[in-house]
Amino acid sequence: MLTALFGLIQVLARTSDTPVLIAQIGIDQMQMVFGVGAVIAVVFLLAVACERPAGSPGSPKHEEWALLLGLVLMLVLGVAVLTDYGASVDEEKNAYYGRLFLDAYRAGSLLGWPGIEYFNGPFYFMVFTVTSRLFQSLNPRWLLTDGLHLTNFITFLVGVFIFYRLSLRLLSRRVGLFVTALFATQPVLFGHAFINQKDTPLMVFFLASVELGWTAVEARLAAEPRRIRGGEGRGVVGEWRLLSRVTRTWIAVGGLLGLVVLADLWWGGGMQRAAKELLPDIYAGRGPRVLVELFGLVAQDAYKTPLSAYVVKLDALFSTARLAAVPLLAGAVLVVWRLTLPEHFANTVALWFRRWGVLLLAGCVLGMTTSIRALGPFAGVLVGAYWIHRGGRRSVPGLLAYGAAAGVTTYLTWPVLWGNPLVGLAQRVSEMPRFELHEVLFQGSLYASGSLPWQYLPTLLAVQLTLPCLLLFLIGIPYSWVLSRADRDRRMVLILSWLWFLLPAVAVMLRWISIYNSFRHVLFALPPAFLVMGFGAQALSDALRRPALRVGLATLALVPGMVGIVRLHPYEYIYYNELVGGVRGAEGRFDLDYWCTAFRETVTEVNAVARSGARVETVHGIASATAFVREDLELVQRPTDGEEPDFAMACRRDVYDASFFPDLRTIYEVRAEGALLAVVKQRTAGP
Repeated sequence: MLTALFGLIQVLARTSDTPVLIAQIGIDQMQMVFGVGAVIAVVFLLAVACERPAGSPGSPKHEEWALLLGLVLMLVLGVAVLTDYGASVDEEKNAYYGRLFLDAYRAGSLLGWPGIEYFNGPFYFMVFTVTSRLFQSLNPRWLLTDGLHLTNFITFLVGVFIFYRLSLRLLSRRVGLFVTALFATQPVLFGHAFINQKDTPLMVFFLASVELGWTAVEARLAAEPRRIRGGEGRGVVGEWRLLSRVTRTWIAVGGLLGLVVLADLWWGGGMQRAAKELLPDIYAGRGPRVLVELFGLVAQDAYKTPLSAYVVKLDALFSTARLAAVPLLAGAVLVVWRLTLPEHFANTVALWFRRWGVLLLAGCVLGMTTSIRALGPFAGVLVGAYWIHRGGRRSVPGLLAYGAAAGVTTYLTWPVLWGNPLVGLAQRVSEMPRFELHEVLFQGSLYASGSLPWQYLPTLLAVQLTLPCLLLFLIGIPYSWVLSRADRDRRMVLILSWLWFLLPAVAVMLRWISIYNSFRHVLFALPPAFLVMGFGAQALSDALRRPALRVGLATLALVPGMVGIVRLHPYEYIYYNELVGGVRGAEGRFDLDYWCTAFRETVTEVNAVARSGARVETVHGIASATAFVREDLELVQRPTDGEEPDFAMACRRDVYDASFFPDLRTIYEVRAEGALLAVVKQRTAGP
């Protein structure tokens, strides 16, 4: 109770200069509550849906504990190096659309187009808009871009866990753990895990859509509509009577208090009126001593903010409390129900969740994936094919509910579809293959992104993943069919996994879909390729009978990726393997830092030496520098007149351009393994 009271006063004590900002704080709190509530709901649904019957073999194995430890260590590492990463060129624009679409929920109507036009779905943009503010509030030294990068990295770690679950469908636990580690330690993927707010989330949500969809199929087919009895089958009355009198009293009192609080928040308003009456006394220092001291501790300069501002914050706080109270109370009821009446819970809520809860949750995740990019329904096709394979005609009701949940979620999380969803979605699906044309450097030649040679994608996959990946993939191609042909359902999973990988790859190779910036647009299709690598690892494991040799070989396979992460940090996403001579050999032949993330490092140098009011120019990538430049500096892209700038920064291929301000003196270079990524030039002293 004291903690809740302190949190209330802390929220009230935040100062602001304008009523607009005061109102915005309340809105942000509501958004955060919605986000946290959604996470809690998803975790609870998964926990109930995946709950195993008592006594069944399902306790975590050593591999699961090793995976959990690895994810925790990666999270700690990610937080430690978070501020080393620069921003991608799309980050500022995507953050802008995230804020814009969040505003649509306040100002628009779910039945009318909000007047915003944007090609990709905004769901993840809205998520990181909220979480980046939350992380910055937890650590004010972080920039909003750092909060975004932490959101991306946490999303990636969730994807690593989901990939492990997927791997267990085809591989043993130990091989699944190995291939998961191989997946997580690829420098290209590790770098994108921080800086890529479009393709990495799509990969994770697509992966979650497929794995959760297949899980929903199995859960629904396995859940029989029969009562689950434990012990002597006492029933709800018998279970209730077995509880102690003290427990029953606490449950009754807690339920009554919850209903009273809920009724007061939504209808009575007594607590809000009492708080408003007490607030002036606390503000003036005349209220209850403990409240005054807490208020003074949090709001040391409270006199600088008028009382009316705190009244607005108080109203916003109670608005948030009303929105949060219903799901929190419902969650509390389910938890108490599960702990005190386990048999009745299993016969009602748990059984319903196994049959319908996971299915609806899987549909919602598919809808979120579609609201990231319009190719999300492809994941639904993979799920539907598996469902029909397993259930035949019995799959029709479930598929209809699954599709309905996905459609409703897509509509709710993609404001552009409001008012005309079918036309809007069809338009985006039809336009998906036609990206804006970009110049792509491949094998030392420049190509238009719509005219890339067929070998572009296979070549980049071969040279940007570590060499053990290539070797294991080649071994795994024939071995995957050998290991899966004995099990009909396993074979179907393998066929769908191959389709998941091959269809996007072939579409790119045949130029049905144009890509650029390496293979980032097909990151969502990489997980099944790593499953094939897992079959290669399984083949080698079967051939090596000594455990020491297996461990040694697995370690050697992971070393190149971990070394690449360390050597290239924080530019891991430009990794190239030994087939092209590493990053140094790829320089001038392939695109390296195409997102100009090195500008964080160059701007730091400019900030340290530039005088106030100095002019800084770039040719490309200005959006990658905006978040880091000092407020008193003038940052512009491309010369606006003939005047020579005080500083000039170059990234991408501009670093090799001899016409890039040749009269300015180079004062700083950013290099990775000898390859030049960015340069800073300064005007010589003069007027």
